[in-house]
Amino acid sequence: MNVPRVRLVCLAVLFAGCTTMRDDSRRTVDWLDGNLTPESPVARGALLPLAIPVGFLGLVTDTVVVNPACAVDDAWGDTVELLWTSREESPLRRALITPLAAVATPFVFAGEWLWRSIVPEEPRAEEEKK
Repeated sequence: MNVPRVRLVCLAVLFAGCTTMRDDSRRTVDWLDGNLTPESPVARGALLPLAIPVGFLGLVTDTVVVNPACAVDDAWGDTVELLWTSREESPLRRALITPLAAVATPFVFAGEWLWRSIVPEEPRAEEEKK
């Protein structure tokens, strides 16, 4: 019974690997490397049996918790820009589109959030600077 769960977790990590394999998306693993890695090569070798599972746990945490949490504000910004930012529309047209935008907002936000959680994209702050 445990084997299918392990396979499912491995598949989830594999398919979510797009954002996880980017250097700027591995916040937990980078923190672990920076703060808990010993200087001595002997100590590194001695801690290797502990470092591999902890590193894997950090990678899974980045994939399942940290990256989706960091994608929320970018997904919301994309949703507001797509549905709620006026592009030289007449007041009548905006009034007609507003109810449709209100209905579409949760779906567009969920799609953007899922997309930004899985596929590596530039954060909105960096996009706006260009």
